[in-house]
Amino acid sequence: MDRSFVVIADDFTGANDTGIQFLKAGYGSTVILAPEAFSSFEKNGAVILDTESRNIPSSEAAEILRNAVPHLSGSKGKRVFYKKVDSTLRGNIAAEAAVLREELGFQLTIFAPAYPGNKRISRDGLLLLDGVPVAETEMGRDPRKPVVTSSLAETLLGAGKNSARTVSLDEVREKKIPSILEAAGCSGVFCFDAETEEDLRLIAEGVSGTVLPEDVLWIGSAGLAEALVASGRPVLLVVGSVSPKSALQARYVLEKGLASPVLVDIDALLDDAASQETLLAEKTASLLKSGKNVLLTSSLEERQVEAGRKADAGERISESLAAVVSGVLANAKVNGIFITGGEAAIWIVRALGGEGTSLLEELEPGIPLVRLMGGKADGLLLVTKAGGFGVRETMEHCIEVLSSAAMPGKTEKR
Repeated sequence: MDRSFVVIADDFTGANDTGIQFLKAGYGSTVILAPEAFSSFEKNGAVILDTESRNIPSSEAAEILRNAVPHLSGSKGKRVFYKKVDSTLRGNIAAEAAVLREELGFQLTIFAPAYPGNKRISRDGLLLLDGVPVAETEMGRDPRKPVVTSSLAETLLGAGKNSARTVSLDEVREKKIPSILEAAGCSGVFCFDAETEEDLRLIAEGVSGTVLPEDVLWIGSAGLAEALVASGRPVLLVVGSVSPKSALQARYVLEKGLASPVLVDIDALLDDAASQETLLAEKTASLLKSGKNVLLTSSLEERQVEAGRKADAGERISESLAAVVSGVLANAKVNGIFITGGEAAIWIVRALGGEGTSLLEELEPGIPLVRLMGGKADGLLLVTKAGGFGVRETMEHCIEVLSSAAMPGKTEKR
């Protein structure tokens, strides 16, 4: 699903460093200083409100948030709400989070303040700075707003409160988040350990795969924000190859529930290409908008392969697959496209107006990750695979890469 976001930050630099995560992900991103201005920027993908409430008394910070809520409440359930906090736990985190939970009625709160890229990690329910509990560092001696506890739960709920559930590193890495949330009825307050960017990605994906992100109050630093937008768009898989190996890889993905299938009716396509292309594009876009990965295939079932062979229509089918992909991207956004079948791949690149590709890396022998150059999908991530290449798990691997890789707008190598 192509989502939009409301971000509430407590200082200007934090608003900017979090807002840039959304900009890198391809979202329009604006920082505003007054909640009254929110309505003027509602069309932007991410609107970041800077409340400048980090270093003031907690009661005053809470009042600022209460005054802001009426301007933001109309977006509840429509936008993802993200409370940006300092990665060293400075500020009025408990007071501000309580206002957002209570005034906006969030039943589920996710707290993951770690920012591994800046050496802020969480382990055993504690926030560590350079390996030291943060309250024992210089942050505990901050002259304006000293950090009094390294505990995630106490930071979020206040001293003496223990109703938060801490999710350990092992639970995060063993992908137990869905079962943990479901056991709690997808409600409550959860604090997460995280030591790497991959941990944050697993948190964002585990939660987003269990409940709608719009139903969650997300609380974290720029690290979780980056992971959240990286997990926000699905992957499109296009199988135009008739290789049995590609069919094996596709079936494996479907059996694991990693994508929803859209099967091309070859006879109908050859009879009336335009109407079938429109129908397939609409169905595929609808599934992608719901947040599901989609496998669009003209050659998964033997009847599809036989219909294509009888008509000697390989090029016509590839041209139609390309037209479908072009139609899909006009109505839905994806994190990347996996294409197997050389003829299908070049037709898709041409249909998107691409001038070529920028090579990024080799994922498996002979299987590159590239970026599209030029055209209406400039910067789009692609994986191209010859039909006979790879093993059973290859397509699954490529989904993982495309799901976690940089979106359009970022140009660096993974």
